[in-house]
Amino acid sequence: MDAIPEATDEDAELMPNIICTFHRWMVKNGRRESTAKTYARQVLVLFEEDGKTPASMASQEYFAITKASFKNKSGNSQRSASVKCFMDFWKERGNGPFDDAKGDKVYQLKTRPSRSKAADHAALSAPENEEARRLRAELELPSEGWSVVVRSRESGDLIAAVSPGGTSYHTREAVDRRLGRLPAAAAGAATAAAAPAT
Repeated sequence: MDAIPEATDEDAELMPNIICTFHRWMVKNGRRESTAKTYARQVLVLFEEDGKTPASMASQEYFAITKASFKNKSGNSQRSASVKCFMDFWKERGNGPFDDAKGDKVYQLKTRPSRSKAADHAALSAPENEEARRLRAELELPSEGWSVVVRSRESGDLIAAVSPGGTSYHTREAVDRRLGRLPAAAAGAATAAAAPAT
């Protein structure tokens, strides 16, 4: 996610108008009002959390990262569905013009994007125990910025690799995709294919 462009102050100023236009565009194109409102709010929340430009939020890369996130999976895939719809909207209306949100609270940012990624990360991170250090080595996580969180629960341990931006990843495949690496299984197959026959 670090490679995806960060939002500017100008993006933050324009975002309420973009979300207002996105909401109206969905309704005009046949979405139910309740769905349009939910999707508009989800995209706004993602903008606040991730602090990425609206154009980059409409990219396939951002969609894939959002789809793989724990928050998306635990939230009935509403985040990825919202981003997918936003991608369609952006193709059609991304160059503007955008409707004036006129200060309507529904479309306003509750917090500035990138407000406190370090604080979010610190809240998710705790000092790593031996198990977390072992998992860090297995996942080959960068030494800077990333952490491993292991939370014990009655229903089973919750294990996550947490990126510098505070996003949790729960599979090796998701971590590899986030770091721009070949997934472990594909990397093993590529190594085997490259090995000389004996």
